[in-house]
Amino acid sequence: MVDREHLHGHVSAIFGAIDRNKDGRLSFTDLRLGFHELGISMPDAELKDMMNEVDQDGDGAINFSEMLTIMIRMHKKSRESQNLQKVFEVMDKDGNKRISKTELKKALKLYGNKKVSASELDKIMTEVDFDNDGYISFVEFASCVHLFK
Repeated sequence: MVDREHLHGHVSAIFGAIDRNKDGRLSFTDLRLGFHELGISMPDAELKDMMNEVDQDGDGAINFSEMLTIMIRMHKKSRESQNLQKVFEVMDKDGNKRISKTELKKALKLYGNKKVSASELDKIMTEVDFDNDGYISFVEFASCVHLFK
């Protein structure tokens, strides 16, 4: 769990650095440029959606409280991605950065207590293996992890 005071101080520093005109509000452009300078890469559409979701007063800008919400969500998303990466690495027994059908079958049996038939395994691979290369990449795994629950 993140220490609230530490997070508040961290976000305050970020907000202060991004809020160049010191009006206490961040426009889309302010946020996009600030994130870019901090090395945070995010498509414009995703950033706009995030701003719209947290813009409680509907003024089209982000105040400190709304920025705190954005940073908490980004932290949570990052932590979830790290956890997914660890699960993926456990399933990727040979360490080649992709999960084979055999590795998937073993993982489902071992971790999911689920013995799957060859046809069920083929169905899962068809649903998850978007590029049809016979393996599940991390991106494919992360976008379909809900199928394994």
